[in-house]
Amino acid sequence: MSRLLLRIERALNQVTRLAGWIAAISMAALVLLVFANMAARYALGMGSVWSQELEWYVLSLTVMTGIAYAMRSDEHVRVDVFSHHLNRVGKLWLDGITMLLVAIPVSLLILYYSWPFVQISYVRGEGSPNAGGMPWLFLPKAMILVGFALIIIESARQLLRIGRRLVFHYRHSRRHKAGSTGHAA
Repeated sequence: MSRLLLRIERALNQVTRLAGWIAAISMAALVLLVFANMAARYALGMGSVWSQELEWYVLSLTVMTGIAYAMRSDEHVRVDVFSHHLNRVGKLWLDGITMLLVAIPVSLLILYYSWPFVQISYVRGEGSPNAGGMPWLFLPKAMILVGFALIIIESARQLLRIGRRLVFHYRHSRRHKAGSTGHAA
């Protein structure tokens, strides 16, 4: 059973790693796109609405794939009011409870309520209200679904990792206590 859980954890890790690569590549593309738009506007005196709106599409891809990777790397914003006073095991418990009671339920709620938002946009064939703007406005909206699905995946991976570490900790402490009482006898 532990091998299966470890395989699942590794597979989820690969998904989050891929999301990180997508975020990195799209960030580089976004920087190039913004620079090209700026250069076209100020150096050449020309610009287009669709290329400016494309920035929003790429930004949504960057942000919504980058969130799960930030969680994976533990580079996200966190309030350390509680964890500051906890030891390593206490922090594991706090992180696990946070994933289980906050990250996953909130992500599920956002998925539930944003699905109709994306679906209506797709069915209506919603596009930019600006002349010459981007079509398929459902794509950046769909990134909400992708981003929060990735958060659920990363939260599940972290729960598996935390569970594995806690099991190891408690098994190790139990063995250590059994070994020290055995020597005393």
